[in-house]
Amino acid sequence: MEKAKQFLIDTFGTPKRLFILGLIFTIPFLFLVWMSFNDWGFIGTLDDMIGREFYEERRPWLNVFFIVSTRMGDVWFVALLTTIIFLLVFFYFKNRRLAIWYALTVAMGAGVLNQLLKFFFQRPRPSAFEHLVVQHGFSFPSGHAMGSVITYGALLFLIIRLSSNWKLPLISAVVLIPLIGLIGISRIYVGVHYPSDVIGGYSLGLATLSISLGLYSLSLKRREVRKGDQV
Repeated sequence: MEKAKQFLIDTFGTPKRLFILGLIFTIPFLFLVWMSFNDWGFIGTLDDMIGREFYEERRPWLNVFFIVSTRMGDVWFVALLTTIIFLLVFFYFKNRRLAIWYALTVAMGAGVLNQLLKFFFQRPRPSAFEHLVVQHGFSFPSGHAMGSVITYGALLFLIIRLSSNWKLPLISAVVLIPLIGLIGISRIYVGVHYPSDVIGGYSLGLATLSISLGLYSLSLKRREVRKGDQV
């Protein structure tokens, strides 16, 4: 397990590579930003076409399924989960650095950054179809999509970092990665986001997570250097 972790760190986990990856992940978001200054153009047309397909597939049992799914990206749920994970890592695993990194990443990325961007772009939410959930505020980028990538992606990193074998990380990946996708899809289905909102949220969420992981990796390297200097 330790050798596999080290391989992942050496291959993908260097600060420089994570920062570059973060910049790459912003490309879809930046493209959508450019389209927003042109009244969304053909992206807006695609949004309406794809959204209509989702709305026409609504069924009572699907409504329940996607409403439950979308709740797993709600602010209250993410805040509760983040608090529980923070306390668990901080007190049980005694890893204060990792616990603080997780809480700050979720709070600043899924919370502050997303709300600032929504306020800047002020894109109205879809209004052509019934909303299956009550949702206030602006539409772009999707806070649920962005937040799910950051919250559950960072959680997967914690599990990999703290696990002594690959069973739990593998099970977690099988559960969390589809959940991230499902939360984004649910936002379109329940009628409160355009597809481009979700894509923009995923793009920026991945970028934020990558940069945050890069900063965490950089802090570990500096810590190792300081320990070496003391020796």
